Amino acid sequence: MGTTHRRSGWTTVKAVSSLRRIVALALSAATLVPVLALSPSALATSDPCTGKTSKLACLNSTVTAAQVSDRLAASHRIVALPSSTQPTLAYLSNTVSGMMSFYMPAGRCNNAARSADTGAASVADCTFGNSRASAANTIVLTGDSRAMMWATAYAKLATVLNWRLIVLSKPGCVAQTGALTYLNVPGRPGPWIACDRFRSAVIADIASIKPALVVVASNPAASLADGRRTSQSTSLAHDNTYDYLHQLKNASTTSTFVALTGFPLLVNVVAGVANPVACVAAHKKDVRVCDIKSNNSTNDDPTNVAVTQAAVDAGYATINQKPWMCNVTCPAVVDKMLPYARDGLHVDNVYSVWLMGVMWRSLAAVSNSPISLPTN
Repeated sequence: MGTTHRRSGWTTVKAVSSLRRIVALALSAATLVPVLALSPSALATSDPCTGKTSKLACLNSTVTAAQVSDRLAASHRIVALPSSTQPTLAYLSNTVSGMMSFYMPAGRCNNAARSADTGAASVADCTFGNSRASAANTIVLTGDSRAMMWATAYAKLATVLNWRLIVLSKPGCVAQTGALTYLNVPGRPGPWIACDRFRSAVIADIASIKPALVVVASNPAASLADGRRTSQSTSLAHDNTYDYLHQLKNASTTSTFVALTGFPLLVNVVAGVANPVACVAAHKKDVRVCDIKSNNSTNDDPTNVAVTQAAVDAGYATINQKPWMCNVTCPAVVDKMLPYARDGLHVDNVYSVWLMGVMWRSLAAVSNSPISLPTN
């Protein structure tokens, strides 16, 4: 699980000086992009390693998988909504900020990713961490909005490691072949040409960059322009996912490829409530009502199973996200955090950054990982 690549020195993450400050990405002469413009929702965990003098101290300050499991178990016993949550319920309930709570650091990459009718953003605009790191110390994080929701945590991890992170994400553009409906919404017209161009550009970028590590995160359900939906056909979900992941892998045979899988398909237990945030807002005196069922309880939903198998068949290591959010059910409040964005389809930046150490350890544990855990 170690690496033969050199390990760079510790890099201090600068604090965010103002909620309204938009930080430009320093991509030319500077060696680092250490400051991230964060939304107000992310400030509680904006710098999890502040004050730590080594990578080991940073890692040890983050939660482990066992600690996450303990927090989830304890969260099922929370009755009243804590007086102060992070993000706040008001922030998540807002139709604008609540939907922005999982977006990547502000800047041109974020703006391009949110534009439905453009192709891939430039690699330069979407580089975080050490912009001058070699391919041997480069991570590409790619996929749809499920990749975007991890971008803030990955950018912090890249800064800690002194690595380069390149985020290539397009919300709605799932990591599968096949022409999609517009924004991957059932019933909308297609084909979504910008998505087709984005996926082709990602393959070309990976072939050019040849990064040490490629991490793919995506919604498993695709709505195809020809009327089919991969959520209604596990074989279609498997085959289309396999085809795309196989193309990515062939683009850089020296890279290690990882798929983030198993994100829970949430099924709310309160009739008429569309998402965990709305449920908590309606049940502040007993948030246990809002414990959310994941399809098939302890099992995964069939589409998740199909795309996970496709990743394995394509030669990817897989990291299951579900145990970081659910045990038998998925609590809508974890400790004093509200994990989900307003749509219930993503975790917000506070929660994803809280999980940074779990992700770090998981990436280091995959076969042929270029990332190692620190010893000092």
